[in-house]
Amino acid sequence: MANDCFYKVKVTQDGKTETYHWGYFTWPMCLADMKQLYKDGADAVELEMITQKQFDKLMQPYHG
Repeated sequence: MANDCFYKVKVTQDGKTETYHWGYFTWPMCLADMKQLYKDGADAVELEMITQKQFDKLMQPYHG
């Protein structure tokens, strides 16, 4: 879809950072998820835009 967003997401909480990849979300969905991460205690949420191609390549191991 034209409005899909793709991000590498780094979430820092209590000195630990975890990396996630979000894809095929609209911006309002990303914003809602970021707000929830902060409500859940995240100290920082860092978004890096990636392409759909990059996202799809990262997800290949999860598709049999």
